[in-house]
Amino acid sequence: MRSLKPIIFRHFFIGAVITLFIASIELFATGTLAKLVNRVEGIIYDSRLLLTTPATPRHIDESVVIIDIDEKSMREQGRFPWSRSKIADLVTKLTDAGVIVIAFDIFFAEPEVNPVTQIISEIPNLSKQYSLPLAKIKQQVDADTKFANALAKSDTALGFLLTDDQLAAHSPPKKSSVLWQNAEHANSQISEFSGAIVNIPQLQNAAAGIGFINAHSDNDGFIRRAALINRVGDKLYPSLALEVARLYVLANKIETRSNILDGITLFEGIKFQDKWIQTDEHGQILIPYKGRAHSFPYYSATDVLMQRVGSDELEGTVAFIGTSAVGLADLRSTPVGMQYPGVEVHANIFEGLMHPEILPARPNWSLGASLFIIALTGVVLSLFSHGRSARFIIFLSLTITVAVISFNVYLWSVQKISLPLLMPLLLIILLAGYYIIVGSIAEMHHSRKIKSMFNQYVPPARIEQLIKQGNELSQSSEKRNMTVLFADIRSFTSLSENMTAHQLSEYLNQYLTSITQIIFDHNGTIDKYVGDMVMAFWNAPLKDENHAQNGVEAAMAMINGLTLINKLFAEQKLPAVKIGIGLSTGDMNVGDMGSVYRKAYTVLGDTVNLGARIENLTKFYGVAILVAEETMNACPHITFRLIDKVQVVGKTTATQLFEPIGLTNKLDTKQFAEIKKSFIAMTHFYNKDWPQALSLFTELQSTTLFSSHVYGVFIKRIQNTDLQALAKDWNGAFIHTKK
Repeated sequence: MRSLKPIIFRHFFIGAVITLFIASIELFATGTLAKLVNRVEGIIYDSRLLLTTPATPRHIDESVVIIDIDEKSMREQGRFPWSRSKIADLVTKLTDAGVIVIAFDIFFAEPEVNPVTQIISEIPNLSKQYSLPLAKIKQQVDADTKFANALAKSDTALGFLLTDDQLAAHSPPKKSSVLWQNAEHANSQISEFSGAIVNIPQLQNAAAGIGFINAHSDNDGFIRRAALINRVGDKLYPSLALEVARLYVLANKIETRSNILDGITLFEGIKFQDKWIQTDEHGQILIPYKGRAHSFPYYSATDVLMQRVGSDELEGTVAFIGTSAVGLADLRSTPVGMQYPGVEVHANIFEGLMHPEILPARPNWSLGASLFIIALTGVVLSLFSHGRSARFIIFLSLTITVAVISFNVYLWSVQKISLPLLMPLLLIILLAGYYIIVGSIAEMHHSRKIKSMFNQYVPPARIEQLIKQGNELSQSSEKRNMTVLFADIRSFTSLSENMTAHQLSEYLNQYLTSITQIIFDHNGTIDKYVGDMVMAFWNAPLKDENHAQNGVEAAMAMINGLTLINKLFAEQKLPAVKIGIGLSTGDMNVGDMGSVYRKAYTVLGDTVNLGARIENLTKFYGVAILVAEETMNACPHITFRLIDKVQVVGKTTATQLFEPIGLTNKLDTKQFAEIKKSFIAMTHFYNKDWPQALSLFTELQSTTLFSSHVYGVFIKRIQNTDLQALAKDWNGAFIHTKK
C-alpha cells in the first residue's frame, strides 16, 4: 500500500506556497494590485471603525466647536465671501466670548478692495484738497487692516493651501513653527510640494500661527489619514490642526524626529510641549473620528455675529471656522460619512493631538505582526485540513477567521492599533477552498474506486446510497412490498460437463453480463449469483412504485435477449442457453444482513422462498416465465395466461401461477382468444367439469400459439385422476412435493 506521507507533505507544501504568495503580496504589492489591496483594506478599516464607534460621541477636556458659515448665515449676512470687516467682527466676538484658539479652514489669498481706493480710481481728477481726508478714511475703512488688528488681539491660526500648480502657487510662508533639520529630513518620505496658495502678508503676519489645510485621501478618495507635516523647499510646515494644538498648549515650536536606517530617512513623529505624536514615515496619522458628521457642536456664524451665541456656549473652547453652505461646502468622503464637513476633519485631528491615547496607530512592527499572523494561519490550516471533510475544514476556517478578526478588533478597540486584515482573511479563503477542492476530488476518486471494485458484486444504486449516507448509514433491515426474481439455466450441469473451466467461465460471464444489464435497465437490483442462478429484486434500495411491472418486463426482456446471446454462443461453437424465470411479489425484509465479519444487502421472507419455488416449476410446466398471483395483479399493462393453482413445498396455502404473454397493447386478437379459451378450460377443470375441460385442453394443445406443455399436464392430470375419489374440500390446487 502506498504511504500517505508523500501525499500529506505535497499538500502541506502547496499550502505553504499559497501562504508565501499571500505574504509576498503583503510585502511587495505595487501598482494596480497595491491599489486594489489598499481599496479593500480601506473598506475593512471603514467597517471596523463604524462597528466600534460608540453611539455617544467621546467627551474630552478640550471643548471644540465648529463655527459654520451656513445657509442661515448667508441669508442674514449676505453671500460669501464676506467683507474682512465682518470676518474681523466674527473674530472679535469669538475672542470676547472666551474662545481660546480660533482656526480658519479658509484662506485669504487676495486683498480686499478698499472702497476709497475704488473711488479714487473711478474719479482720477479728484481735487487735492480731498486727498488727505481720503487717506485717513482709507485707513479707517480698510477691511484687511481691521481683520489684521483683530487677529493680532487673538490666538488665531490661518489656513493655507499647498499645491504643485505652478500657475496658482505663490512663495510659501516665510515663517513656520516646525523646527527644520535638513540632515534628518532631506531624504525623508514626507510629501513635498512646489508652492502654496497663502494668505496676504498683512494677515499672515498678524496671525499667531499658520497651517496647511490640505486633505490627504487614499486611492479610493476616502480620507482616513492626515498629514501633520508637509514640505516646501527647505521648510517643513504644520497642518492647521497641529498648529492649533501648538497654540493651545502655548508651545513655541514643533520638534520632529527621524531615524536614518541604511541611508533611508524614516520620519517617526513630532513633539510639542510635552506631547509626543508618533506618525508613519510620511508624517501622517490615522484620523480618530469621533463619529458621524456633526459630532462636534455647530454654531451658525450669524448667531455669533448677532450675539445670539456667546460666552455661555463658547468660553474656553477651540473654534474651527468653516462653511457648509451649498456651493461653498467643503465636503469629504470619510469612513464615517460620504458628505463629511472638511472643517470637522481638522477638529477630529486636533482632539487626537491633544489626547494621543485615542489616536489609531499602525506601528512599525505592524507589517511583521501581519506576516506572523499570515504564517501561523497558513501552518494551522495546512496541517489540519488535509484529508478532512469539507464540514471540518469550514468549521476550522470559521474558527480561525473569528480568532483573527477578534484579535484584530481587540487591538483596535483596546490598544488603538490598526493591523491589516485582508491578507489573513484571503489566505483563509484560498487555503480552505484548496483543501475542500482537494478533499472533494479525493472523495470523488475514492467513490469511483469503491464503485469500480464493488459494482460487480453490489447493486450500483446501493453503492450510491452507501456513499451518500456515509457515517449516517443505517444497517438495520426494513419490511417493504417488493418483487423478487430468480433465473436459472436449464440443464446447466450437462452443459458444463462438456466445457473446460475457462470456457465455462467465459460462457457464464457473457450470459450473466447480458442478463445483469437487462435487469439494471429495468431498475432492478442484483442480489447474488449462485453458479448459473441469478437473484434480483425491485423497490430497494431505491423506491420503485412499479416494481412488479418492471420485474416482469425485465423477465420478458431476458427471454427475448436469449436470441442475441445464443447467436453469439453459436459463433463461438458453444451450446445455446435456455432459462426459467420465477417472480413473486409481497412483503419482504430487506437490508444489510450477515455477521460482524461480513454483511450482504439482501432480501428474506416467505415471498422470496415462493419466488425460488416458482422458478423451479417453469420446467415442470414447460414455460419460460412464471409469476405469482400477487405479481400478476400488480401489472395492469401486461396480459397473463393462467397456468395452474399450486401449493409449493413449505406453503400451506395455494397460489395461482401465471405466464406473462406480453404488453396488452401489443397482443393480437388470436392471442387474446387463446388466453380466454385457456381460462375457460381452467374454469371447467376447477368446477370439476372435466369432460368439457379435457375437450378444450385437447383442442388447445393442437392449435396453441403458446407453449402446449401446460395443456398436456392438465390432460394427463384429468386422465390419471378419479373424479369420485377427490376429497370434498378439493380446491383444484396441485401439491408439489419437490423444491
